[in-house]
Amino acid sequence: MRLLGSLTARDLYLLDVLEAHRVLTAEQVADLLFPSLDRAQRRLLQLTQRGVLARFRACVRPGSQPWRYTLGYPAVVLLAAARAERPPTRAAHDLSIARLARSRQLDHLLGVNGLFTALTADAAPRPGARLLSWYSEPTTHTLLPQADRFRIVGVHPDAYGRWAESSHAVSFLLEHDTGTEPLGRLLDKLTAYDTHRHFGMSVLLHLPSTARETNLHHKAAQPRGYPVATTAADLIAAGGHSPAGPVWLPLGSTGRRRLLDLAHPAATSLWADARHGTTPPPGPHLPLVA
Repeated sequence: MRLLGSLTARDLYLLDVLEAHRVLTAEQVADLLFPSLDRAQRRLLQLTQRGVLARFRACVRPGSQPWRYTLGYPAVVLLAAARAERPPTRAAHDLSIARLARSRQLDHLLGVNGLFTALTADAAPRPGARLLSWYSEPTTHTLLPQADRFRIVGVHPDAYGRWAESSHAVSFLLEHDTGTEPLGRLLDKLTAYDTHRHFGMSVLLHLPSTARETNLHHKAAQPRGYPVATTAADLIAAGGHSPAGPVWLPLGSTGRRRLLDLAHPAATSLWADARHGTTPPPGPHLPLVA
């Protein structure tokens, strides 16, 4: 009870985000919830010292790798209690952190999460802009219509999001590419999506470089039966752009568009079960997470 009394609405929302999306860097937490990186780091340190959060990083020389933050055991117990569920043992939780820290998918997961926290940072100062929904890979797959058929054809979106500006919104499935797979694998994914082209959502591919993006467009230039667009991490970084801005290049097009302009003509949304999340978002621009 003492722990609960020390947590703000912002802290509780951060716990919900970490439960759904597992891990964030300090920069991502700042984008999501704080006006500055310094403020975020100070609060993260306090929460870590209390055991609410756990953190880890690899030994990288020269310099050091930024800390990665995840749920500490007291937070896991608190979240389980909010849903009247039995928490895992401390040993089981410690093992899950060790597996996360050593996972080959860690950088991929951070890349996915970084795109969504960047969207929330973009929305914060803009009235009417909001990331309405941010769902993890497991939640997205569970909620997709005909989920079993998606599994059979090999469609595993990395995340689902819904972005809004004023009265307009776009629902999208995200595929985050780190460059470790051959381009043929990405093309196979697009072919798999073709079998479910009427699901009413755009498919976005976030690639590591414009060079890889160009190669993909050369091999898959034809438009699909649903909106498909790509962007590149180096393009966004070099221009200081937001993923909500004109950084998305539709297949078969030569001009980049804003995220909002990629809406599917027969748009639909995914809605997570109410059990996801234990506290309302503490800001109007913040998403429902699951």
